[in-house]
Amino acid sequence: MNLIADFIEANLDVLVRRFAEATRGLESTQGLKPSEILSTLPEYLHAVAAICRHGATPEQLETRARLEEAHIHLRLRVGATQEDATDEYTLLGRLIPQLWEDVRPEHKPGAADLQCLFQQLEEAMDHVVVLFSGQSLEDRQREKRFLHQMDALAPRSLEPGADLQGPLKPLVELIVRALGATGAELFLVDEGGRRMVPVAHTEHRVPPPGRWVDSRGPSFLGQVARSEEPRVLAQARGLEDAALDGLHVPGWSTLLGLRLWPHGDLMGVLCVGFAEARPVPPRAKRFLETLVEYLAGILDRALLTGQLRETATRLEASESRYRLASQAAADTVWDWNLLTQEVAWSGETRRLLGFAPEETGPLANWWVERIHPEDRGRVARGIHAAIQGTQARWQDEYRFFNREGDAVRVLDTGVILRDATGRGVRMVGAMQDVSLQREEESGRARLLLEARTARVQADTALGHLHVLLQKAPVALAILRGPEHVVELANDCVCQLWGRASDQVLGRPLFNVLTEVKGQGFRELLDNVLTTGNPYVGHEHHARLARAPGGALEDTYFNFVYQPLHEAEVGLQGILIVASEVTEAVRARQRAEGLAGTLHASEERLRLALDAADMGCWDIELTTGRGTWDARFRAMLGLPAQGEVTLDEAMRFVLEEDRSKVEQAMAEAARPGGSGEYACEFRARAARGGQPGRWLSGRGHVHFGPDGRPVRFVGTGLDVTDRKLAEEAARQRAEFEQYLVGIVSHDLRNPLNSIMLGTASLLRREELSERETKAVLRIQASAERAVRMIRDLLDFTQARLGGGLPVHCQDLELGALVHQVVEEARMSAPERDIALSLPQAGLRGCWDPDRVTQLLINLLGNALKYSPEDTPVAVRLREVPGSVLLEVHNGGAPIASDVLPRIFQPMQRGAPGVDAATRSVGLGLYIVRTIVQAHGGTIDVTSTREAGTTFTVRLPHVDAKQAAGT
Repeated sequence: MNLIADFIEANLDVLVRRFAEATRGLESTQGLKPSEILSTLPEYLHAVAAICRHGATPEQLETRARLEEAHIHLRLRVGATQEDATDEYTLLGRLIPQLWEDVRPEHKPGAADLQCLFQQLEEAMDHVVVLFSGQSLEDRQREKRFLHQMDALAPRSLEPGADLQGPLKPLVELIVRALGATGAELFLVDEGGRRMVPVAHTEHRVPPPGRWVDSRGPSFLGQVARSEEPRVLAQARGLEDAALDGLHVPGWSTLLGLRLWPHGDLMGVLCVGFAEARPVPPRAKRFLETLVEYLAGILDRALLTGQLRETATRLEASESRYRLASQAAADTVWDWNLLTQEVAWSGETRRLLGFAPEETGPLANWWVERIHPEDRGRVARGIHAAIQGTQARWQDEYRFFNREGDAVRVLDTGVILRDATGRGVRMVGAMQDVSLQREEESGRARLLLEARTARVQADTALGHLHVLLQKAPVALAILRGPEHVVELANDCVCQLWGRASDQVLGRPLFNVLTEVKGQGFRELLDNVLTTGNPYVGHEHHARLARAPGGALEDTYFNFVYQPLHEAEVGLQGILIVASEVTEAVRARQRAEGLAGTLHASEERLRLALDAADMGCWDIELTTGRGTWDARFRAMLGLPAQGEVTLDEAMRFVLEEDRSKVEQAMAEAARPGGSGEYACEFRARAARGGQPGRWLSGRGHVHFGPDGRPVRFVGTGLDVTDRKLAEEAARQRAEFEQYLVGIVSHDLRNPLNSIMLGTASLLRREELSERETKAVLRIQASAERAVRMIRDLLDFTQARLGGGLPVHCQDLELGALVHQVVEEARMSAPERDIALSLPQAGLRGCWDPDRVTQLLINLLGNALKYSPEDTPVAVRLREVPGSVLLEVHNGGAPIASDVLPRIFQPMQRGAPGVDAATRSVGLGLYIVRTIVQAHGGTIDVTSTREAGTTFTVRLPHVDAKQAAGT
């Protein structure tokens, strides 16, 4: 006796009627007669019942196959799809078991009978696939085998611009073997999306260089690139070159081509060639579509991975250069989280201010408290106004107390990062000690004042020569005639020259002082004698031998050269009054010492600019003339030599960015403004096709006494790598948003259906123990998938939205923790979970859903990574200002190399964990994000002796305000 066969035959009319009612509303049956809908259904059910009763004899199988074929051909004639036909057999698989829903258990069919029925229906659906697609079971197995081989040959990543022949040629050769072709060639489009370049060829070790084909052209490859279906060129031999443009196919007669089209964008074209002229059957075209679609997915994934790796490498290099530049410039770099008020300081803080990184406070108030009281209010108002406004940059100069308590003058500059709403979420800046620079500027001003005073005094002396003589000059001499013969020389001047009077008097000066030839004195004296104009030589420098035959030494003088006229004094010549040591000379010597210091400072600045890969400029705004160093000339594309004005340099800025640069310069040069200039722009592309670079300019406009801008000094940095990294990050963010859409809509809906279905099945009493276990496994797997999706959604929201949102409300935390632990005990009854709660309730302002998620993740982590025979402990207690939630488990400690990054995303524990409990590695990252959103902290300790303990500290008061920041 076979219960299924009996049920089918006894209820044949009921089954036929129910099938007709169920298919009446389907789109595929609209306009069909009842006989066309039912077709061979009664006979087919008789055949199925006979096979279930007597076994699958050849005669019975032939009858069933004939009836299936007749039904399927009828569906083909009325325009039904493959899915329509298979759905009908699926419907039968639901209708037949419904016949015994109300029957007593002993009269229900057993597992073997059900297996026989379902095997008949599955073979019928296989028959549908064969007749609709023309693909047999052997064809599908062969297709799967080739797809598995493609997976094995697939490259993990493809770097942009790298030679692709090596990694891609095995894949192309595999497609050639699958189709029984002679050869194939793969083309990929360039960044512009129009030029298709050969990257892999089965007949060449390296694709011939220089070849490309227009994807919009009239050639065969251009037609393939624009066609949704495979295209065939039946006779390629003898065609014009225009038709075969881009192909290198000697010996190929028939061509078969198909485009690679992932995500609706053209990626490239695959062209397969056959040596003989032959028609291409539909089965080969369909097989090519499957292989090419799989190949496109492999390439898309590998290229994306390569781009991400290249972006990560460029970002790491950019960050390394940034660190080196900050170290070379002797800046301390700080990073301020405006949401949590936490500030991180770089290691340069010790050298600049004396504080070790661990001595700096974790919050911004540590910095505010060490600003000089006279500057504190102004700095705080300025930085908060910048954060709350719309500007992207803040700068101020103020006094800051170092570790020794001394007030250091610092120049502080910060860049504000904002979210999509314009709210400031992060601020990164650099603090530089400018105390020495300001002292040097003050010293230079003092020296200029002294020099001007000395010059006025000397000019007065020239007008009143007799007053100067009465003040006892150090040296005096009179020269006469064009040969400058020494007529008179006192002892002072002879001592100054290092000569005796008899060696000097009556002799030409330059015969006496042979060592001063070539120092410009003869030209000076000739000019005074011929023009009759006096000359004052302030701080004049000479090299004299203080003793005959002695070594030359540097000497500084103040000279007055007064022409003598014969009509006035009876002698034509020059009166020389010299003072070797004057206040002006001392000022000059101090200035030279200061100049040496300034030179060393400028040399340090030059080295810092070299280390930071910066260029610089210096522009006279009144004339437009500019001085540009070699590095900035190379960045902007200026000529390496020659004078370049500001207007000429602006022509090397990209046209789209030129107005932005001009506006930033105009704002910096606005009278009464700060004079600060900051702008990022692109240089114009070079003639050779090299794309323009992104430059970041920072500078300062100096104003004259009348308030007009006179000088513009600044530096430029090539930030092309950072811009490319930002663009890659933007694309990655868009890709993450795309993934969120897939996860939230395309995955959660079917998982919800699975969970509803399993819940419905578990309510049935007729399930056997084996079936119940199978349904429970399905339900557990679906629940784990839902948890993974939730973690992915939280992770994406935390990364893109600046944190997870929390909705705090008045909450009794002890009751919530008790409820979560009880649920964990029910889910894992074999484990010992100890709970310790304070006697008094703990009320506060927290988000109950997020705290529940936090505790579930920590408990799941503790249960997963601890032996089954060890307890897990949950402790809740109150400390001043906070509550502590601790989750402890025994077992092996967390590895020392994993512990520092345990809260980072995509991190997992020990690799030996059962595969059934695997996750995406986001649980602890989300725990930390939830804790930080509440303004709290989380720590972990793990040793072999004490076990592993996660400690969460949540603020007991002002939690709502902390969440709001």
